[in-house]
Amino acid sequence: MTHSQPIPAGFGKRLLAITYDVLIIFFITFVLTLILQQLIIQLELIDLELVQINKQSDKIPMIPLESPLTLFFRVLWLIVSIAYLIYYWTKRGQTPGMRVWKIKVVRLDGSLPGFTDATLRYAFALFGLGLLWVVFNKNRLALQDVMSKTRLIKTA
Repeated sequence: MTHSQPIPAGFGKRLLAITYDVLIIFFITFVLTLILQQLIIQLELIDLELVQINKQSDKIPMIPLESPLTLFFRVLWLIVSIAYLIYYWTKRGQTPGMRVWKIKVVRLDGSLPGFTDATLRYAFALFGLGLLWVVFNKNRLALQDVMSKTRLIKTA
């Protein structure tokens, strides 16, 4: 049986793909944070008295939570997630998580989303609120699908 229209991805597959991608983004952000913190400490770009270094210990020196740099490291998650998702959506139509669960994001005409489409998709997908729309939408569309004029479809 062939389908003239692509089959929309359901809530479950979307959620599983998001879980995979969040784990990947977390790992990338975690590693980048560790590397950048150590670089900042080693190059003495901050007052080292703020850094709680115990030379008798095997602990890795860390920038304390009270440091103004902490905000930067929190924003790093946002930067990494934007870059990761927009790159994969515009270049392949699939993030690694989407590939595992055999779903793909496409424009209404079936082509890959452009930068503007992907940016809109990210903005409306932020915090996961748009995903709930899939449960109530008869066409299984999320808010980010509607607002970015893209669709998440099942692949072979």
